[in-house]
Amino acid sequence: MAVQYEVLICPFCHKGEISCLYFPSAVSVKRNVTASLPGKGSISKSRETWIVQSGCINCGKGKDEVERELRKEGFA
Repeated sequence: MAVQYEVLICPFCHKGEISCLYFPSAVSVKRNVTASLPGKGSISKSRETWIVQSGCINCGKGKDEVERELRKEGFA
C-alpha cells in the first residue's frame, strides 16, 4: 500500500489548502496450505484512509474541524 501526499481545498473557505496523507485501498490474497488439503485462499480488501495533517491557514480552521467536515463529505 503506497502512501500518497495529497493537497485538498478547504471545505469551509474553498480557497486554502489542506495537506493530507492518502492510503488507497489494497487487495491481498492469503493462501493456506496444509499437508492433507490443497491450498485454499482468502481475499481481503483494506479500506482507503485519509489522514489530515494541517488546518487551513486562510480561514484559520483547525485540523480537527477540517477533518470532521471532510468526513461528512466522504473524505478523511
